[in-house]
Amino acid sequence: MNCISPVNYWAVLVAGGVYFLLGALWYSKSLFGKIWMHGIGKTEEQLKAAFSAWKIIWAFVASLIAAYGIARILSWTSEVSLTGGFIVGFLAAVCFIFVPMSINDTMENRPSKLSTINILYHVIGFLLMGIIIGAWR
Repeated sequence: MNCISPVNYWAVLVAGGVYFLLGALWYSKSLFGKIWMHGIGKTEEQLKAAFSAWKIIWAFVASLIAAYGIARILSWTSEVSLTGGFIVGFLAAVCFIFVPMSINDTMENRPSKLSTINILYHVIGFLLMGIIIGAWR
């Protein structure tokens, strides 16, 4: 008996897109961009000088990879639902985002505001992806 459900690639595309767009909003000047720039010790001019379209492309591709991972893990459960998606998104965020990033940031003496901004972006993004993929049937 095969208990693995198929991956919904439309849900992966939408969830990855939402994660990517959340990042654009999250790190904008309107939300946390100024605090984030201060935390990484860069100016807006330095970031503009280092800009590359490939960075944006990679961020989108990486968002799709993360969404696919959430979808694949969710497909291994018997709970492909909004609740199941929330649980998988939450566990993935805590185990694979919060823990390793907080260890690295602690050891690197990163400013706590920077760690909080970066970690919360990914945690919220993973929760949203889990909810979207889990709820999409």
